[in-house]
Amino acid sequence: MTDTVLLTNLSPARRRVAFYMLLLGALMPPLNVFIVTIALPSIRESLHANASQTSLIVSGYAAAFAVCLITGGRLGDLFGRRFMYMIGMAGFTLTSFLCGIAPTAELLVTGRILQGMSAALMAPAVLAAIRTLFTPQEVPWALNIYGTGVGIAVAGGQFLGGVLVAANLWGLGWRSAFLVNVPIGLAALLAATFLVPESGGQDKPRLDVGGVLLLSAALTSLVLPLSIGRDQHWAAWVLLMLAASPPLVVAFFLFERSLTRRGGMPILDAALLKVRRFRRGLLAALLFFFTTPFYLFFSLYLQAGLGQGALAAGLAVLPYGVANFVSPMMATRAPARWRRYLFGAGMALEILGYGGVALCATTLTGGWTMFIVLVMGGFGQGIALPELINAILGDVPHEHTGLAAGIMNSTLQIGAAVSVASIGSLFFAVLGDGSGPAAYGHALGIAMASVVVALSASMLLGLRNARAP
Repeated sequence: MTDTVLLTNLSPARRRVAFYMLLLGALMPPLNVFIVTIALPSIRESLHANASQTSLIVSGYAAAFAVCLITGGRLGDLFGRRFMYMIGMAGFTLTSFLCGIAPTAELLVTGRILQGMSAALMAPAVLAAIRTLFTPQEVPWALNIYGTGVGIAVAGGQFLGGVLVAANLWGLGWRSAFLVNVPIGLAALLAATFLVPESGGQDKPRLDVGGVLLLSAALTSLVLPLSIGRDQHWAAWVLLMLAASPPLVVAFFLFERSLTRRGGMPILDAALLKVRRFRRGLLAALLFFFTTPFYLFFSLYLQAGLGQGALAAGLAVLPYGVANFVSPMMATRAPARWRRYLFGAGMALEILGYGGVALCATTLTGGWTMFIVLVMGGFGQGIALPELINAILGDVPHEHTGLAAGIMNSTLQIGAAVSVASIGSLFFAVLGDGSGPAAYGHALGIAMASVVVALSASMLLGLRNARAP
């Protein structure tokens, strides 16, 4: 079924049901991230994971997700979004099971990388669906539902992770954080078979294999060294791999240009890069997800530093998640004349929130003060994210929505992977051999100060892009 037919032949109710089903596939990957961050201290102790492996459990997943997202979006455009959604969901379910039974940290990292690759096949479908299932008047509603869903993933993931680890069902402990995906994934596959119509798909799809390989190599050579460089003492081969990333990016663009001239079907259509707001907004998106280290290192601060349990850690982050959940719904009720100010206001609140977390951690301040700054951070992110997405994808032609969504999501995940790797190295360097509340609080404070710098740059870039023609 073509994208035009989806709008004209399906009732609004049917289109919304399909959107909600696809939304589940987009939210399972971030939900899994938040569940795992709460479970990470237990994983670290159970599998005797070192600092590099601890970071890779998060950054390896995000890196694989980032590397494959553009390809996943393109495959959806070519072969059909429901088809790729179901392939990705099946892979995500299987790899969740493999992570849940992993006997060593090395095998868990491998499973997480495969899980990230599977997630990349299904996640782009929902953002593409927003542009193909809904009219321009309905798009703001859909984007805010997406933002609300992200808030649910944040709040539910942190809390659910704490509950699952603390409950220790059937003696599974942290393993239930992965195994919980299995029944959900199987139910989603069954429901999508009957409820989600096919969209996208072209008569003679051809995948740009050369472009996929070059792009994957470029992103891998950037993310992997940043993830493991500190543990490898920045060996020569790590630095050489990092140095290879820019030439590989250049080679990718040259290959794509050559393929376009030969009449091929490039993974990155040159016409997409001519959309100015899309092109300019990607850098703001790259820095926006530099908040990812917060979830990982705040959990370590609470559990390893302050000695709290997994459930207490999940409850401590709940104010952030709840605020992230309710803020997009509140933004939909804002008068139209205020909409242009929402991104800046959201980012300002987020920056104040993370700055407050840095100050509270450094001074070991908790209670209501920590509660307030967490609410500010979550509320700000929930407002800013839908506005950022709308600004990036707003001018993209419908036929490129899957690819554009993949590129944007990939950019966000590159930011997540790079930030966990780089800020993670900073966190563990500051922590050193220290232990106890003061050492972990100081390390978290420095890490969150770095997040504030990245978010400030993202805000400035995003505001500039919003004002640009």
